[in-house]
Amino acid sequence: MKHLAIIGAGQLGSRHLQALATLPVACDITVIDPVQASLEVARQRFEELERSPTIAAVHYAQEMNALPAHLDYAIIATTADVRLQVLRSLLNGRSVAALLLEKVLFQHAGEYAQARDLLSASNTRAWVNCPRRLFPVYRDLSDFFAQERLLSFSTTGGGWGLGCNSIHFIDLFAQFARAVPEQLDGRDLDQGLIPSKRANFKEFTGTLRGMLGRARFDITSFADSSARLLTTIRAEKRACVVDEGAGKAFLFDGESWHEKLFRTPFLSQLGGAIATDILTTGECGLTSFADSVAYHLPLLQCLGAHASAADGTDPSFFPVT
Repeated sequence: MKHLAIIGAGQLGSRHLQALATLPVACDITVIDPVQASLEVARQRFEELERSPTIAAVHYAQEMNALPAHLDYAIIATTADVRLQVLRSLLNGRSVAALLLEKVLFQHAGEYAQARDLLSASNTRAWVNCPRRLFPVYRDLSDFFAQERLLSFSTTGGGWGLGCNSIHFIDLFAQFARAVPEQLDGRDLDQGLIPSKRANFKEFTGTLRGMLGRARFDITSFADSSARLLTTIRAEKRACVVDEGAGKAFLFDGESWHEKLFRTPFLSQLGGAIATDILTTGECGLTSFADSVAYHLPLLQCLGAHASAADGTDPSFFPVT
């Protein structure tokens, strides 16, 4: 019997729970959230689905002490401002074999090293949930560009949350380029910050630029716009444009354009496969914690400096979730 836990039963946490409904592994699941209403929503969403007979029980509790002394797999789906505190509480006197962390990982630069030390001391393997690299369309595109020198990546759209979501595209681009982001430039970000949809958090608009090895990338969120989110990848001879919302990709193979139709998987569809891989093989296709830290820190430094200039906050502070 495997013991699983989800910490944080909000929007993301409840979807993670739904993803576990079809696990083919015999398991017991505990869901933790200090807000009883969030636990009730998670319970309702889980009970909407047909449940695998391998799931022995699902427990809902408001306190961390309801967790067993050993967990085979845990998911921390809280907001970034409390994630380190939750991680510390989870690993305090408890063994956790494998852990999935939501992004953005942490708000303060110093918290990344603290988390690394906690995971190392507890011998916990950890991954970060930037799942686009697992989407079938991007896996196909990775093969499409495999023999090409990549020149540029671009993601552009209106009001899609550049601060909290750009790490998804940096992670994806890093996979294609096989490089760590460097030389991030925030000079084309819009002045000032805007309130996030979540209270006490902020968002950014404008353009973030950087380098991944020899390839350039830019990520743009237009203010006061609902423009479709499009991702473009260019190489020496090949190119593509991906419209996730429409489920269409347009590929140029060096001679002509071709249309490719696809479906973007939901978290509730991907999460079960991720959990199954971790529980049965000890591996998964997501980015490791160490690699994701290398992608997060340049972003934090760039956007933290921009936030500091706008709001007078500490430059090492990243006010997103």
